[in-house]
Amino acid sequence: MEEKKKILFGVLNWGLGHATRSWELINKYVLAGHEVVLASDGVAAEFLSAEFPLLKIISLPSYNIKYGKGAGLVQMLFNALRTNRAVVAEKKFLDDYLSKNEFDLIVSDNRYGLFSDSVKSIIITHQLNIKVPFGSKAVNWQNHKWLNRFDEVWVPDKNAELSGELTHPIPHGINKPVKEIGLLSRFKNLNQTKGQEIDVLAIVSGPEPQKTILVKKLQQIFEESRYKTVIYTGEVNLRKTIKKGNLTIKSHAETNDFYKDLLTAEVVIGRSGYSSLMDYSVMKKNFITIPTPGQDEQLYLAKMLSKKGIPVLLQSELSKEKVEQAIQKAQLYNSTK
Repeated sequence: MEEKKKILFGVLNWGLGHATRSWELINKYVLAGHEVVLASDGVAAEFLSAEFPLLKIISLPSYNIKYGKGAGLVQMLFNALRTNRAVVAEKKFLDDYLSKNEFDLIVSDNRYGLFSDSVKSIIITHQLNIKVPFGSKAVNWQNHKWLNRFDEVWVPDKNAELSGELTHPIPHGINKPVKEIGLLSRFKNLNQTKGQEIDVLAIVSGPEPQKTILVKKLQQIFEESRYKTVIYTGEVNLRKTIKKGNLTIKSHAETNDFYKDLLTAEVVIGRSGYSSLMDYSVMKKNFITIPTPGQDEQLYLAKMLSKKGIPVLLQSELSKEKVEQAIQKAQLYNSTK
């Protein structure tokens, strides 16, 4: 019988992606009888608190990453400074917390400061080779330095099929064991009947202000559309549903309810964030991606997908005509798979 452990599980607050993908591992630890304490902030903490109401959750310093209407050197430098400050702050927080609480294992989903020399520490990441428009060597030098503070690096993928150059080849600068753990998704083993038929399910996620910008554009496009559409706006603290003709706008839903819509939808529109792509791959969904402006990783993943025939739309060029064409292309792609 596996020895029961006390586990501190930290999750990065960068939209909902890291929280939703961590759901599978957290759930496995709970079902196995381990004592799990969660650590996060912002909407990620709100999501985890709603999904695991019986688990203790502690608040961590925010990374406070922002993506404005444009992307450039100044914004990149500001985000780098915010990240460095957050890593230092969460490491200090952890040291203080461990001086009063004992743990057998620390698991961190992309929170670089959650490591300890006295407790086995594992980091989950698909970013071994970070994609940036400039300063790649400096950025990845710092990234590898942080990763090497952990005992193990877990990559949510198999044979780099989804992550591509983000994880392969494994950089020489990483000197800790790197282990692929397969795709993570909270939808793997759910048994649920389908909900009402949906033509298009749009899932908007990621940091502000780009999330709200995309919600408004999609709402305008689908308000008078012939497609029966549901848009999720990613507002975890709300449980609001608005109907306008064929369009239904939902702020958020818990896993089982969201799964019904995802299972039923013929076409899914969403970001090319890694966690979302894992969900679509596991669910074998027919989808269209809209990469978040300024996020080079999402642009890279979208480019990979476009080479496979999966429709990609740029947020700045969204229009009713282009969305219609992409939906038809996605339906055609699905019929030829």
